[in-house]
Amino acid sequence: MRLLTAALLTTLLLTSCSQASQEEAKKPQKTQQVEIKKEEAIIKALLKPLKVRGIEVKEIKSAESVKVPGFRAFEVTLLDKINSKEIKRYIFISPDNKYLTLEIFEVKEEGKTIHLKPIRPKNPVKQVKVDLSWVKEIDRKLQEANIPHVVGKSDRKVYIVWDVFCPFCYGHFNQIKEIAEKNKVEIHMIPFPIHGENSLKGLIYYTQLAREKGATEAFRELYNLGDGNFRTYAKKLEEKEKELKLSKEEQEKLKKFFNQLKEELVKKGVHATPSIIYIPEGEKDKGYIIVGFKPIDQVLKMK
Repeated sequence: MRLLTAALLTTLLLTSCSQASQEEAKKPQKTQQVEIKKEEAIIKALLKPLKVRGIEVKEIKSAESVKVPGFRAFEVTLLDKINSKEIKRYIFISPDNKYLTLEIFEVKEEGKTIHLKPIRPKNPVKQVKVDLSWVKEIDRKLQEANIPHVVGKSDRKVYIVWDVFCPFCYGHFNQIKEIAEKNKVEIHMIPFPIHGENSLKGLIYYTQLAREKGATEAFRELYNLGDGNFRTYAKKLEEKEKELKLSKEEQEKLKKFFNQLKEELVKKGVHATPSIIYIPEGEKDKGYIIVGFKPIDQVLKMK
């Protein structure tokens, strides 16, 4: 959502602002406070449409240390509830409140090469802790449904939400045991049929394998179907679904279970695979939902 192109920004940056800065300094403090309130109202109006995507404005403050000719900078903290993240961004407004941009670039020339670097706060994205008491209940339901899903043995637990037809998940199927042993953690693989009917059939096949050989061997066998090539794997997995030995009644029971599990995960804020769920040591129920893959050793450092 960029309101000004880089070319237009270059033109705006050529405008002198030394006079604007001097005039700002001469204004009474009360007048400056009123203007800040007005600028906050403009920023809130601009960002209000993000609310439908679960993103809300948490804080707006003047970023006095950010000097951009022709603009005043404001640091905006956004709370992304869907992804459990806190995001910081700069928004730039002209002194007369008539021009605003969400992105300004620093331009650096090295010979014939031009580098464009967006001006942004340090550590612009921060994961936010949320209530994860529900994940233990999901774990219990998987055990009751006789769906083997735990790899490794440890007091430290990491939950990974996955799907059989997720290419990013597939790439790690043959590494789960190694990751668990290397990091001394117990990995709980929570199935999430994000790709509809195909995922449901694939998860039923996984369940059959895991009941016969255990979770670790089931994931290794799935990986070996494609030997690292996801397209080959997906094609062979669809063929394997014809080899289901479970009764029709059991298949329907599992299908219903996986659908209910998906609905529950979505309600709790999980909407993508892979996602990592982690409750840090010392915390009872609060922790992080990390969308996408993050190395487990880095996850374990989160406090």
